[in-house]
Amino acid sequence: MLDLLFRAAVAFVALAPQNAPVVNARLSTGVARLGSDVALVVDVEGKDSAAIGALPTVDGLKFGAAGSPSVQVYESIQGRSRVRTVKQSFVISVVPQRTGTFTIPPITVTAGGRSLSTPELSLKVVDDLKGEELGYFQIDAPKEIVAGQPFTVELRFGYDTALGEIGEQVNYINLSLPWLDQLPGLLELDTPASTSGAAWIKGVRLNSQGQTNAERIQPRTENGRSFLLMRIRKRYLATRPGKLEFATSHLEFGQVENSVFNLGPSEKHTYYKRVAPFAIDVLELPEEGRPIEFTGAVGTLAANVSADRRDVDAGDSIKVSAEWTGEGNLEFFDPPDLARMDAFKGFRVFGTNDRKTPDRRVVTYDLAPISPELQAIPPIPLVVFDPAKKAYTTIATDPIPIRVRALKKASGLAAEASRSEPGFDIKDIQTEPARERDPAAPGDGTIAATFVAVPLVWLCLRTAVRRRGDPDAPAARARRAARRALKRALAAAKTASEQARALQVFLAARTDEPPEAWIGRDAVAWRTAAAAAGSAPSLSAEDARALRELFASLDERAWARADEPVDPASIERTADAVIKGGL
Repeated sequence: MLDLLFRAAVAFVALAPQNAPVVNARLSTGVARLGSDVALVVDVEGKDSAAIGALPTVDGLKFGAAGSPSVQVYESIQGRSRVRTVKQSFVISVVPQRTGTFTIPPITVTAGGRSLSTPELSLKVVDDLKGEELGYFQIDAPKEIVAGQPFTVELRFGYDTALGEIGEQVNYINLSLPWLDQLPGLLELDTPASTSGAAWIKGVRLNSQGQTNAERIQPRTENGRSFLLMRIRKRYLATRPGKLEFATSHLEFGQVENSVFNLGPSEKHTYYKRVAPFAIDVLELPEEGRPIEFTGAVGTLAANVSADRRDVDAGDSIKVSAEWTGEGNLEFFDPPDLARMDAFKGFRVFGTNDRKTPDRRVVTYDLAPISPELQAIPPIPLVVFDPAKKAYTTIATDPIPIRVRALKKASGLAAEASRSEPGFDIKDIQTEPARERDPAAPGDGTIAATFVAVPLVWLCLRTAVRRRGDPDAPAARARRAARRALKRALAAAKTASEQARALQVFLAARTDEPPEAWIGRDAVAWRTAAAAAGSAPSLSAEDARALRELFASLDERAWARADEPVDPASIERTADAVIKGGL
């Protein structure tokens, strides 16, 4: 009885919502002319209320008051569930008072009882943005998408070939992208494949911090000028409806004192090419025409199917692999559940194996036909919202002919299939030995006592949890299992992007945050902000720098080195170090 009450109480606690807040920050521009207005936008998602802490003091910049935030509420579909998200945006004016390059330190934000920090930002203030006619900068992105739809942002940039080849009159290139890694509701996917045999330009800087490489593309002639061009592409997925606002971007290029592409202390000539701010409207998936079976698949997809065998005895296992390919969110929808479909009533569904890549999704179902009358494995349908057609469609695999032979003593199999009580499948975990027969049903008195005792026991357990912490709570289990999960994820990772996501999941489990909190986070700034807020840093300064350098290396490879992975042992060494340090 007590065991039953304990399980009920723990289950109640485990099902409580875990909607951790996420904070992002961005400037309206990364390069500003002296005397112009700059806005600092702080976005807080996941909580209905938030507060901005004391604004930093930066010599040469004057900050205005944060004021009241604008509030937006979004709803999105995740699998079979509808998720509500609240976003609050604080706008802070920044007035440059002199020229120079300024670092805006992290700002403390309180939300949901947690103290969070914005990333460190950089702002360059100049007397004049000259050289527009000497530079080329275009950003291609769709104007409208639907929630859950993957899309690509392509940056093409360069300068007048009259300035010579790289290293002559131009030895410094910086892309000022204030929106990079700071747009809420956006998930970065694997980098699109580069052109076969492409040449690469090394040392392009991003936001005056890390370096990356760019793919060299064909020159372009425009307004009588020929431009040497480069390209960087990023692929994203919008996680919820709303508006994605891309702030003003700048290409900064010229000649400096130091070696190729390294920012030197004394610039000789610097030019700027500007891309005006733009937005992408992310539409909500339409309610009209949405089938009940829809599980979040978005894109233009195709389906194929195969089976490991077709001639079986009744009750024998058949491994059926359904494959979906095409342009869509292949890694993020819930696959069809055959156990819920009437077409598969003649089969026992034992479990599934799900394999995901950015361009391919394969789900292998373990099925067992239970009747010799079955002649085919039915089509497996997947409901998809096709943005090209702006409608829900169903793509289905082809039926697979099979032959099922009856067993000599098959009556038990048919009887088992007809039982109203569902059996356990491969997803079920049994921790107690099976009983030969079910115990007697509880009486009315026992049921009444249970209803009275459950709240009392839950309160007692909750008190103990608050005093000592629950070692069996989901967050605690995830924290303990994070290192093993990281090792498995790194073993399966084939690209630097996949390695970065595995590292983000590991760190999020250790800090009890969503993985998105570690996208674009500067570990050094995060540690500094925690210390400034009075919290004991869970990272040493050395470990924080190691994490920052590791993420920079992964980003550089993802952006410009064909997504080539790093040595997974180096990631594991860093993970062991931060765990040993107390993270």
